[in-house]
Amino acid sequence: MKLEEFNNAVKSKISCGYEFKEDKDSYSNPSAWIILKDKRDSEVVAKAIKAYKGRCVVATAYKNDGEDVHTVIYHFDIAGTIINMQLQTDDATIHAITHILPSANWAEREIREMYGVEPIGHPNKDRLFLDYSIAKGVLNEYISLSKMQLGVSDTDVLWNNVNKEAN
Repeated sequence: MKLEEFNNAVKSKISCGYEFKEDKDSYSNPSAWIILKDKRDSEVVAKAIKAYKGRCVVATAYKNDGEDVHTVIYHFDIAGTIINMQLQTDDATIHAITHILPSANWAEREIREMYGVEPIGHPNKDRLFLDYSIAKGVLNEYISLSKMQLGVSDTDVLWNNVNKEAN
């Protein structure tokens, strides 16, 4: 599959615009990013993924610093090519794509449970990990591992302590 071909398959169906970026990893494997302007267009991308016999590998989410906005990124695979779809939600809801791609089931449930972002229309309301006594969205309270590894937390306290111990 050529990324240009995939881009053309979604281009005419996206209602509110998007950004399409092609990329290659360190092994020259192609990948792409689709950054949606409107989260409702996620179903258009999911239908294109399905048409190309792709699947949802995983999805990631995080709450944007200082904002009441979540970013959600779905990571899809089509015959070894990774397509990443990024969207934002300011009302903690997304449109579920599990009815189009059953492989998104676990990822959407995890986003609901861990970040409190509700996949509207998702067929399964059961939790995956957390006891029902723990509030949905509990991970919004913590600094993500990826942020810590990049050193972009709100303070340098963590890295100052790490560096102190190393010396």
